[in-house]
Amino acid sequence: MRSQLLLLLPIAGALLITGCQKEHFDLKKLSDEVEIHPELVAPLFYGSLNIGDIVEYVDSTGYAHEFDDGLIYLAYSDTVVNVMADSMLEIPNAVYTETFLAPDVDIPEFIESEPGDIVHILKSKFIAIVLEGDDRVDSMRIKGGEILIEIMSSFKHNGYVNISSDQILDSRGNPFFVTLVASDVSGDYENSARVLTDYYFIETFAKGDSNVIQVDFDLALTNSGNPVDPGDICQIDLNFLDMGFYSVFGYIDSRNTFSESGSLEIPFYAENPDLAAVKFADPRIRIKTTNSVGVPSVITLNSVVADGLDGSPVTLEFYEGHPFMVSAPNLTQIGSSVSDEFQINRETSNFDELLAVAPSSLSYDISGSTQQGTGDKSHFALDTSRLIVETEFILPLDLRSTVIALEDTMEFEMVDQGIDTSMVRQVNITLSTVNELPIKLDLQVYLLDEFYQVLDSVFLDNQVLLAASEVDQEGKLILAGEEVNTAIFPVEKLGKLEEIRYLQVHARMNTSEMGSKDVKLYSDYSLDFKLSLYADLIINSREL
Repeated sequence: MRSQLLLLLPIAGALLITGCQKEHFDLKKLSDEVEIHPELVAPLFYGSLNIGDIVEYVDSTGYAHEFDDGLIYLAYSDTVVNVMADSMLEIPNAVYTETFLAPDVDIPEFIESEPGDIVHILKSKFIAIVLEGDDRVDSMRIKGGEILIEIMSSFKHNGYVNISSDQILDSRGNPFFVTLVASDVSGDYENSARVLTDYYFIETFAKGDSNVIQVDFDLALTNSGNPVDPGDICQIDLNFLDMGFYSVFGYIDSRNTFSESGSLEIPFYAENPDLAAVKFADPRIRIKTTNSVGVPSVITLNSVVADGLDGSPVTLEFYEGHPFMVSAPNLTQIGSSVSDEFQINRETSNFDELLAVAPSSLSYDISGSTQQGTGDKSHFALDTSRLIVETEFILPLDLRSTVIALEDTMEFEMVDQGIDTSMVRQVNITLSTVNELPIKLDLQVYLLDEFYQVLDSVFLDNQVLLAASEVDQEGKLILAGEEVNTAIFPVEKLGKLEEIRYLQVHARMNTSEMGSKDVKLYSDYSLDFKLSLYADLIINSREL
């Protein structure tokens, strides 16, 4: 705030001499020097300071907000977890093996065949697709990855193998079908093939206690006339490698999904050390989760520690409501998110004790897992699904304070305002206030020269200029405080006025009842003030 000095200097009056002249009246004895003592009263500045101006000092970075009822609060949010579903759920590499042994081939159909005849030996394998634990996969759309088929055969016959599955569909919806050479008459044969599986679709069916896919193997051997030795074998390995997913549907068993640790800043204290004197009545952390993974989760704060200004640590302890149970979208909400909120406050924890040490940051260790025993057997995850955990520090201005110190410097030059201090005998400066704020103010104004050196002070030291308003037991306004204070500049101090270049304001603020009662600061609370000047002038007629 920069003061605007609005002074109206009246023109001095004229000397009136009436002429009832007498013979003995000597005009030479009449003095031509007359002093006039007019008074000058003018406003220096006036206005209304609402609670937003007080908050602006405390909150220089835009953390202030307003509840529906007008109560001001400070808030700061940060994201501590942002985890994608494909890092919570993984498709492990897996190898599934099918073998054809000598007894499988040395069957009547082959024994009775003639050289050159082709004999088909059929087998099927049921493969349970499991991600982890007791997971159940109903279907999944594969992202990337490959199926590596490796074949080793010791049968001394030319042959090939057909590998197929109606539960594995390619990107066009065609069933999986691959043919590889499987043996030759040398009896020492190896072969392999890679099938890229991006956008392949796998759908399982129930068999017993598992969900499986069926893979069919057709080993076709051309009788070469060689015998089938007892140790002959054809082994086929199906390697499912490096697969991700576009989508997974089924049941996801309990597992750890993430673990994070770090430090959360509390900028209110870091940027405003004076807030250490403030005791907030209802500080909170709001944990907000946004979950588009179709699996309920559990969020656990394993450790939260605040380091106070004196270096002493305080650990967060929960009374209730922890760990946090995070809900999930259901099958009718695929592609959507659901949100939850969890409160950390003085009712659920000792969070008020943490903030009492005025920490500039909180160190934390947080972990997540899927929920156990949800009873919901229909989970899903998309590659775009994610779980976001955000923290929001909320400090309602429901508080008490023993002392908050404020300081500001403003330009102020009386000489530039056209005042001749030699004409001033005495100056009174009066401050009148009507205060709805539950804050008592001890204030001093210092007069500074161009080098910021103190010339003098305006008010008596430790003078209380502003009485706090009265509040009820809930911290709400009952009665505004009214105050009138006057500072006198006698003639011996007036010479310093010409040297003034700046005013420096020092204030010490206490909440109502010397900081012993919690008060609430609402946005419509205001401080109306008027600072006015009264000057007793001396005007000499010779100077007019």
